Amino acid sequence: MIAFLNMLDTEDEKEKFVCIYNKYKDLLYWIAIDKTHNSEDAEECVQETFFYVAKNFHKIGDINSPQTKNYLAAIVTGFAVDIYNNSRKSVLNTYDLNSDLEIEYFEKYEETELRDVFDSVLDEESKIFFYLKYLFGYKSKEIAKIYNVKDTYVRKKLQYAKEKIRKYLEERDIK
Repeated sequence: MIAFLNMLDTEDEKEKFVCIYNKYKDLLYWIAIDKTHNSEDAEECVQETFFYVAKNFHKIGDINSPQTKNYLAAIVTGFAVDIYNNSRKSVLNTYDLNSDLEIEYFEKYEETELRDVFDSVLDEESKIFFYLKYLFGYKSKEIAKIYNVKDTYVRKKLQYAKEKIRKYLEERDIK
């Protein structure tokens, strides 16, 4: 918050900003989490909102007015929608599932939907291997070294996980 306060000129503005922050931070977080479905993204949205407010503080009127509440809600919603849309686009890049599981197959699913499937279908070890490989870009050999297992074991676990995900999605889509 100190960074935001340093952007303001007078002590009155700083006090008003602290009041706005304390009054609306939870509401803004709730709006952002509802849109992004991710706590880190929601926190980022709230921070971006308060950064924007500090830069445009002259637009803030009465702290308790519906206009101020709606103004802040609109700003955080904009940031949340942007982050959500960007994360949906990047899911296809982060889940680079190689040629044996074509990426086109997953384009029709949203990131939150894929994450739910991963969490419900995969065992913990497969989930960890999957996230390390496809979200964080680790190579199978690196994962094997971390967990003191053979590289072939990691590759087979990943292959099994991909097949299980595809089968689950196909069965679910048939219903």
